[in-house]
Amino acid sequence: MELVILSLLVLFLYLCIRAMSTFGAWVTGRRFRAYRNLAARYRGRYESRGMSDPPTVSFTHKGSTVRVGLAPTIAGQPGQIPRTRVVARFAEGIPFRLELAPSARPSPPQPPRGTRDVRLGSPTFDQSFHVRANDEEMARDFLSNPVRDAINRLQDLVHAGGMLVSINPERMLVQVDRNLAQTGEALSYAVREALIILDGLLEGVRRRMTQGIAIVDADQTGAWDEDDGPPICKVCGDPIEAEVRILCASCNTPHHRGCWEYVGACSIYGCNGKVGITE
Repeated sequence: MELVILSLLVLFLYLCIRAMSTFGAWVTGRRFRAYRNLAARYRGRYESRGMSDPPTVSFTHKGSTVRVGLAPTIAGQPGQIPRTRVVARFAEGIPFRLELAPSARPSPPQPPRGTRDVRLGSPTFDQSFHVRANDEEMARDFLSNPVRDAINRLQDLVHAGGMLVSINPERMLVQVDRNLAQTGEALSYAVREALIILDGLLEGVRRRMTQGIAIVDADQTGAWDEDDGPPICKVCGDPIEAEVRILCASCNTPHHRGCWEYVGACSIYGCNGKVGITE
């Protein structure tokens, strides 16, 4: 008799576990349906991270790897706002840095090095958004009317100041301070707008790279007159020791070679020199 009771108890526990597992899968599927739909739309990969953590979706777009999901939360900090992120990692690095945020968003305490304020000449956009970039011409080329329209549409999805676009040589980040997967098609809508921004960036970089930058020999122009001690690179802030350095042909400002190639132009505000001289 005891064996029968034990068998029934084991069977009951097994059925309970199966029921809870089935219910959990059903709840998770409904809760994260927007991510599953997104993966199906772009033929991407849906990656589950358990019942409590939201999934991610990854797919390729014109050679870039795009990943969509919520930004990680910081332990021990209650009341954090959920942030939906679209991150595109480029197949090859690009010589471009840009930070764009609504004017209502607090500015970072330390702006990205090598960047300067960019004004597009559009009173409405310039008043609504703050832009910094290492190449003003590329920034203006990238921020065409379709890209600006996409940025405005993303801002319309969230409170004032609740979005940003960040670009560095390895990736583009589009962030909206809201869990977009909770409201039907909002997640797919935001990804579509982010891809418009990505397309504009890749096309702008392609046009810019066809122009290129030039590095010529030092004997083609005057040499830089050293002060006492090693000069300071205006990009990274570090001394330029006994290594190959690049002088701007326009203003004679010294740079590390890597910093010059990283920025793609002279780091001095208002110079915009594109010709570097090896020394």
